[in-house]
Amino acid sequence: MQQLEIRDLVVHYKVPIGTIKTLFDLQLDIEKGDSIGIVGESGSGKSTLGLSIVGLLPPNARVKGHIVFEGKDLLKMQPGKMNGIRGTGIFMIMQDPFNSLNPVKKIKDQLIEALQVRYSRNGEKAQKGKLYDEVLKRLRDVKLPDPEAIMDRYPHQLSGGQIQRVVIAMGLLLEPDILIADEPTSALDVSVQAQIIALIKELQDRYRMSLLFITHDLSIAYAVSEKLLILYGGRILEFGKTEDVINNPAHPYTEGLLKSFPRGNYKDGKLYTLSGMPPLFTSMPDGCVFNPRCPYAFDRCYKEEPELYNYMDKKVRCFLKHD
Repeated sequence: MQQLEIRDLVVHYKVPIGTIKTLFDLQLDIEKGDSIGIVGESGSGKSTLGLSIVGLLPPNARVKGHIVFEGKDLLKMQPGKMNGIRGTGIFMIMQDPFNSLNPVKKIKDQLIEALQVRYSRNGEKAQKGKLYDEVLKRLRDVKLPDPEAIMDRYPHQLSGGQIQRVVIAMGLLLEPDILIADEPTSALDVSVQAQIIALIKELQDRYRMSLLFITHDLSIAYAVSEKLLILYGGRILEFGKTEDVINNPAHPYTEGLLKSFPRGNYKDGKLYTLSGMPPLFTSMPDGCVFNPRCPYAFDRCYKEEPELYNYMDKKVRCFLKHD
């Protein structure tokens, strides 16, 4: 059952030098219980996609298209009504978790406030003791040691990994239908990254949430997602089941990303790298957005932009896979 439908999504920003487009006619269906990894280099439009869904784009953003959640088009909703969905319907873990918390309020006060929002939206009331106990339970769910002590601290007194777990606990308290995690492990060391990834996957399965996991790391996306979306230059280049995309990449960009992944078995000691640089949104190439870096590009690639074709069990934006 489709939980979220994105149709013809276009996002551009008004800046002093003109207009910068960051997402181009994006189409995506999210089914209940889906776990989708969204992978791309910096500047590919990953965070813009997440912020578009929760309605937190900056004031200079202009959005067209449709984002339909449970039959309601979020892009047509008034800000006040959108507040009723953001958090309890769709919750987003930001790339920097410190920005999600108030630095002058204790952790317990912020988490209890989030829980009160959920009770209020559901038309329910709860005693203060019950609120405290539920917050404590969620902190235990995210495997924070000594949660009673954590609740009595301020954000600056916690480590990056602890802050990230607190923000995840906040999301669980709001009981969202869809959880969007924007690079939730980027500022953490490798061991803590593995713990957070395992935790998010465990909690998604336990609470039956849909998950959009935004990352630049294919290995992390592989570990956490059942479907994989490759984003480049604001366009979907490949989308399908994670196993299919990883084991049989159909787009030259996906192929290049996989070949550049360190494996420790290079005879000459050299790591494969994609030539060139990601496109600037101020100067997109004609034709296929990937043609300046593609080793298989031919004449048509420089003149026409390919559609998102059905190829086997995937969708691929490449003329090589057409017909």
